Amino acid sequence: MSGFGGALRFARENKGVSLDEVERAIRIPRKYLRALEEEDFAALPVGVYSRGIVRNYAQYLHLDPDDAIEYFEEIRGSASGGFKVVPAVRPMEVPNHWAPNFALIAFVVVISAVLFAWLYSAFFAGRDTVIPTPTPGLPTPTTIDVSKAILALTPTVTAPPPPTATVGPPTATTAPPIPTMPPPTQAPAAVVQQQPAVSQKPAPTQKPAVSQPKPVPVPTKAPVATVHAVTIQALEDAWVTVTVDGVVIFNQEMAADEQQNFEGASIVIESGRATSIYLYVDGVEYGYMSEGSGQAAVSIP
Repeated sequence: MSGFGGALRFARENKGVSLDEVERAIRIPRKYLRALEEEDFAALPVGVYSRGIVRNYAQYLHLDPDDAIEYFEEIRGSASGGFKVVPAVRPMEVPNHWAPNFALIAFVVVISAVLFAWLYSAFFAGRDTVIPTPTPGLPTPTTIDVSKAILALTPTVTAPPPPTATVGPPTATTAPPIPTMPPPTQAPAAVVQQQPAVSQKPAPTQKPAVSQPKPVPVPTKAPVATVHAVTIQALEDAWVTVTVDGVVIFNQEMAADEQQNFEGASIVIESGRATSIYLYVDGVEYGYMSEGSGQAAVSIP
C-alpha cells in the first residue's frame, strides 16, 4: 500500500471523526471511503465519479483537492499497469528514388490525341469543298433565262414626228388696239382699334394626393430552446423520477452505480434519497441533489 490511503486515514483520525460521521457530513457511501483508504480502486465508480469522491473527501479533510486527485490518478494508473500507445496504422514506406508513373503518361497521351482530333475536325476538315455528283436516273434541273421573254412582252412606244414649218410671203396684219387700264384707286385704310388685353388668372392646380406607405410587419423570430444533457449516477439504491419537457419518461428505482442519461430543454429530477444521487449537467459536475434532506427535486434550467 502506498501513502495515498494512509494519508487519508491519518487526516481523518487526526480530525477525530469516523467513517460514519464522514458519510453523514459529505453524503458519500462508507464503502467508497473505506475503498479509498484501503486503495481498493476496483470498488470505486468508474470515470469522473471516483474523482468527485476524492475531491469531496479531500476538501472535508482540509487537504488540497487538486494534489489529491493527481496523486489518486497516478496510483490508480500504476496499479492498472498504465497505458500503452499502439500505432493504429503502419507507416507507409515511400521510395527515396523517382520512378515514372506510366498510368499518368498514358493518360496524358490519350488526352493529347483526343485534343488533336478535335482541333483537326474543327479547323481543317471543314475547308474541303464537296462537289455533289449527279445521280443517274434523276432529271437534271435546267436554268431558264426569262429576261428575253420579259423584253419581248414589253410594248414599244413610237414618238410622233415633229411639226414642219411652212414658209410663205408675208402678209400685213393690223394689230389690235391695246386697252388702257385706268389708274388704280387706293382703298381707305381700315382703322384697327386695339383693345386692352384682358389678363386671365391661371386656374388653380390641384396637388396630387400622396399615398402614405403602409407599414410592413417585421417577422419576429421564435426563441430557440436550449437542449440540456443530464447524467444521473446513483451511489446507492434510490427511487428516481425524471420529467423531460413536461412528460414523465423515467419513474423507477435505480440500483447502486447505475447511470442514466437524459436530454431536453426542461428537465426535473425527483428522488426520495437525494443524498445518494450525483448529477452532471452539460458535462459539468453539478454535485449531489441535496446535502441536507433525503427527499429533493432539481429543475434544469
